[in-house]
Amino acid sequence: MMLSKKKKIILLFLIILLCVVSLPAEEKENESEEENIVNLEKKKKPGVLVAPILFYLPETRLAFGAAGNFVFRLGKSDSSDRPSSISPVFIYTQNKQFKSLIDIDMYFKKGKYHLMAFLEFQKYPDKFFGIGSSVPEEQEEDFTPHIFWFEFTLMKKIKKHLDIGLQYDLYKLNMIEYEEGGLLARGDIPGSAGSLLSGIIFRAELDSRDNIFSPERGMFFKFSAGFYNKIIGSDFTYQDYRLDLRKYFPLFSNHVFAVRTIVETQTGTVPFHRLARMGGQYIMRGYFEGRYRDRNLAVLEAEYRLPLFWRFGVVGFAGAADVAHRFRDFRFDNLKYSYGFGLRYLFNKKEKMHIRFDIGFGKGTSGVYFSVFQAF
Repeated sequence: MMLSKKKKIILLFLIILLCVVSLPAEEKENESEEENIVNLEKKKKPGVLVAPILFYLPETRLAFGAAGNFVFRLGKSDSSDRPSSISPVFIYTQNKQFKSLIDIDMYFKKGKYHLMAFLEFQKYPDKFFGIGSSVPEEQEEDFTPHIFWFEFTLMKKIKKHLDIGLQYDLYKLNMIEYEEGGLLARGDIPGSAGSLLSGIIFRAELDSRDNIFSPERGMFFKFSAGFYNKIIGSDFTYQDYRLDLRKYFPLFSNHVFAVRTIVETQTGTVPFHRLARMGGQYIMRGYFEGRYRDRNLAVLEAEYRLPLFWRFGVVGFAGAADVAHRFRDFRFDNLKYSYGFGLRYLFNKKEKMHIRFDIGFGKGTSGVYFSVFQAF
């Protein structure tokens, strides 16, 4: 199948971006000791953000809640330490659905140890389109799961920019509602009747970013290998390997060019709700999260960020991705494309934290996203 002219241009653009990833980033000049002391005193002050949530969807009716973010630094840190943060979210709907979570990210002993914890409890509607790269839109079906999800991660700095550690993942899903006669109701899709997953994940991170919330230079490389087995209480036995590579290039007048590549592959019997998937507010904005899911995922995205005026900025982004049952099934003529633009507001100048508003477009679809954190 021949690619259209538009797809060829986008594909060529993305290939060039991928080649650029290997270029070295510009080194930032060292600050003086006096400047470091001043910056440290400023950064020690905690930052707090609380934002209301209010929306209406047919499957939820009126929904309301709040999201918060608390940023702080532990102990006698030096100016190079990463800030710690606690981010809770709570949503309740008119249909008596709810979503509550808390995300904890803490650095100890001048960044020598990095602790992360995540806890989520929800009864919230979701959509399933099937498994694979070519599932039709009309195959969409609604379901409502009851989910308990807990993750705990501890990492240790081995040398400058390099951390390694272990993560424990506990995920329990009970199926509350699903469409009669749908794919999930047949019971032949792994995980469609619910599941308990228990896994140990090895993680390695190489992080030279100048800022974890809105990087302007440096790179972030993360590799994870997850092992789920009945020996540790999991209903399914499978393995999950994921590579996430991000590179940031400072340009003129505080303009930033960012590129990200994600590759994920899974083996064993993977429940449908934990298959590699694209879409949502972080990967391929414009597609519903889980619109396409399978055992393998490949993503290439780029974003251009530039200041506008005062604390406002704008971004433009584009990406290409796909899922496949096997790596040899990936085809360029079946790639999914997305593009869009967004607005940024710098609400915490000390830590360079932005409120993000994005509009993304995909093939016959679109999405609107609001968040405290950058997409990558």
